[in-house]
Amino acid sequence: MDLVGLFHRGGIAMYPILLCSVAAVTVFLERLWSLRHNKLIPNGFVRNFREHIKQGRPEDAAALCDAHPNSPLSRIARAGLSHHDQGGDMIRFMVSEIGEQEAVELERYQSILGTVAYISPLLGLFGTVSGMIKAFDVISKHTVVDPPLLAAGISEALITTFAGLAVAIPVVVMDRYVQSRSEHISLELEKKAVAITEALIKQQPDSPSLRVLTPSRT
Repeated sequence: MDLVGLFHRGGIAMYPILLCSVAAVTVFLERLWSLRHNKLIPNGFVRNFREHIKQGRPEDAAALCDAHPNSPLSRIARAGLSHHDQGGDMIRFMVSEIGEQEAVELERYQSILGTVAYISPLLGLFGTVSGMIKAFDVISKHTVVDPPLLAAGISEALITTFAGLAVAIPVVVMDRYVQSRSEHISLELEKKAVAITEALIKQQPDSPSLRVLTPSRT
């Protein structure tokens, strides 16, 4: 099957369908790369963080956070650590605030997949209507219809319908997979954030060694 030939026979609707497919694959690969578990939730991070706090070493806890600048969990821990001398309510507020921001970041670009899954069949339908108009236009202009001329319009209609569905179906699967993955990580982040909050609240600073640590600026 000549894919290039089929593409051109599909008419103008094939171009936005192709663009949608490229966008969907790009976003899907980016999400797979960005939603790596070890990157977002480093192994042993909470255990080490709690140990530093328990032993009264906030500087080491801060260094641990700085060692994972791309991890939302480390940013959540940093937010709580930076306000750990201001009481449990402030710690909870800051951890919750940063946690919500990080949860939103996990869903970045995901709406593109949903949009592509929705509009691709519509673009295919647009091409279908366009092809049928051409087919009926041939019928209206010729007393004796030339089959190749008629087939061109019908072919365009079927090709665009196929192309729209061929893009939409796998993109729906991509969208569900990415959504499930981001939700799973978001839930795990929430559990880890609770553990970090509890550790900070239990070790309220009663001595100068547990002074507030402001985030380092680069």
